[in-house]
Amino acid sequence: MEQSERLLLVPGGYPLWIDVPQASIDGAATAMRFELPLHGHNLPLMHRRESKWVVALKGELEVRTGRQRQVLLREGEAVKLQAGTAHRIHQHGAHPSTVGIVLWPGAVEQAFRELAALAASPGFAREAMVDILDRYAVVWTNRAHEAGVQHFDVHTLGECLETLAPQIAQPLMLKWTPPALLNPIA
Repeated sequence: MEQSERLLLVPGGYPLWIDVPQASIDGAATAMRFELPLHGHNLPLMHRRESKWVVALKGELEVRTGRQRQVLLREGEAVKLQAGTAHRIHQHGAHPSTVGIVLWPGAVEQAFRELAALAASPGFAREAMVDILDRYAVVWTNRAHEAGVQHFDVHTLGECLETLAPQIAQPLMLKWTPPALLNPIA
């Protein structure tokens, strides 16, 4: 099995692993994971082009829009976020959490690679980070929604994987099921 690529998006932040690179499936999607320490959270983002599965691979996650909790995911549960849904993922509970993310289409992965290069360079600036995200139609925002109403239905990891094309679902079954999570290749 191919090793996952490790990226650090913010100096001193926590790493992100690319488990299924978009180049390996002709840009159709990308899959990644990251750990959230106690009280940790990711950046407040809205993807204008990509839909997204958020999966609690380990521990519990709270998915928020703005300041409002929309859903609490327990280990092995997932929620699908439509393009245009502003969101932030928070660790929940007494133990660190591992977040799985599937984005489609997968071109936004390149933004994360550019953020990692920026984080590794001297003079890191939040404004430069926002500019990179903007080029890939990702907005740094705390707003709740851009348009319409998002329904936050909880699914199992298995149900999530069943909705994906085999070229992304099969590697994730190997990397995101309990044996792979207990002994990650990263």
